Amino acid sequence: MRVTMLTLGSRGDVQPLIAFALGLGRAGHRVRIATYPRLAPLITAHGIEAAVLAEGALSLGSETEEGRRWVEKGHRRLPTWVGFIRDARSVAHRRLADAAAACEDADAVVANNLAQVLGWQMSDHLGVPLVRVLFHAPTYWMTRGSSSPIGRPVRQLVWLAARPWLNMVRDQALDLPPLPLREPIGPLDRQRMPVLYPSSPSVFPLPPHAGEAAAVTGYWFLDSSLDPEPPPALLDFLAAGPPPVYIGFGTQIDVDPRATTDLMVEAVRRAGQRGILLRPPDASGAITVADDIFTVSAISHAWLFPRCTAVVHHAANGTTAAGLRSGVPTVPVPHNSDQFSWAKRVHELGVATRPIPRRKLSVTALAEALRTVAADADMRRRALTLGETIRAENGVERAVTHFDRWVVPPARSRNGRASSTRAANDVLSR
Repeated sequence: MRVTMLTLGSRGDVQPLIAFALGLGRAGHRVRIATYPRLAPLITAHGIEAAVLAEGALSLGSETEEGRRWVEKGHRRLPTWVGFIRDARSVAHRRLADAAAACEDADAVVANNLAQVLGWQMSDHLGVPLVRVLFHAPTYWMTRGSSSPIGRPVRQLVWLAARPWLNMVRDQALDLPPLPLREPIGPLDRQRMPVLYPSSPSVFPLPPHAGEAAAVTGYWFLDSSLDPEPPPALLDFLAAGPPPVYIGFGTQIDVDPRATTDLMVEAVRRAGQRGILLRPPDASGAITVADDIFTVSAISHAWLFPRCTAVVHHAANGTTAAGLRSGVPTVPVPHNSDQFSWAKRVHELGVATRPIPRRKLSVTALAEALRTVAADADMRRRALTLGETIRAENGVERAVTHFDRWVVPPARSRNGRASSTRAANDVLSR
């Protein structure tokens, strides 16, 4: 079977899909992954075919003038999804055409959170199954998504606002008919369309009312390295003292990176710890050469985290997974979106401190959290036990099994799948 995966977002949205694609390949499927051009080398490095989806200015953050304006002003006043819609609209024509080209010969379409509507359009256009891969926590989806009394009206309002320009793009790019008046994602849930949650059931069991088409599979780890080898100086730093804490917020927007670096350094020192900081090359701040702080611009989480005493991060799904797998406690600093749900959940499991929202991050708050993880033996024990459980799971294998069950059976011929997909669209139109 020919499978096209559509993924928008950051490296954390691509890397698990590479692991899934490799698993599908071992099961005999041919997979292509379509994403932003700057992320395509991650895909081809693993022998997987890559296709491109147009990338807007806001998704590049501070790398563009428009992105810098959003970083400095817009994102602090408006919800994250507003920026995403603006970004999508700016490149909608090219992105839809790119998606159509990537899916032209597909027998099934896989789409991540941010690409759900794009994936649904391709699935409906081609008459092939859509499999959604949702990186947010199942309870986040159930409480804030299409099934939520609050989520449904919000999604519908956003859909009605976006529908006119989406219809124009569909007509101009692919000569497609107008979209239904009802937003498409909620009805897909009711139509038993397959959904995969690449997280551990030990972290978030699937809610009972989610339906048999949904599966929490276990995390999709990519064990081959996409990062540079640890520099010799880092090996020397690790060997020179007790395990350090790791602090890094990935590609999250940061209005003042140097000030953030200074905050990290001061908090580590107040807590009496050593620290490894993941920082951009131009965000060194006022770091002084010493044996208690080491900075890197890129490093393998899978390699580094088990060598640390705790990890401080933004609680995105992928980084959270790496931290839990390593078996060390977490200090979550959520910045936006479902990061707050992951941060809350790991705290509930007793393997993390109380979340520190990014807007409330301070030297005092971070130093206190670092002291807590250093002193809490029970937290360290629970983190170690959960890490052992997660390492014993094979999320990719379970995801491939679920995919084959819901998509591949001979009874679901291409024409049969087309009928089921069109039936879902008929429900939307009513």
